[in-house]
Amino acid sequence: MELIERLKYIISDTVKAMDLLDTGYATVVSAAPLTLKIQATQLIVTEPVAVLTDNLKYRDINIQGEKIVLNPGVKPGDKVLVLKANAGQNYIVMSKV
Repeated sequence: MELIERLKYIISDTVKAMDLLDTGYATVVSAAPLTLKIQATQLIVTEPVAVLTDNLKYRDINIQGEKIVLNPGVKPGDKVLVLKANAGQNYIVMSKV
């Protein structure tokens, strides 16, 4: 095997072993503070390790004195898709499933 090919192989294996980015599923245990139970490992993670994207945060507006909920956010028991980043140092909640 050529030196270049061998180096490519070593770099590829190293990046895979670092497990920098992955997707998975979790269950919301608590909405405030955000607490998740990761399905694959049964690991419990909380804020600031677990974060919501803006499309999952609670949003409401007042129109003529009436409160209208645009997005109900997440609640305990919701199943969510998470993006694991930095070898599990952060979990970003992408969407409900």
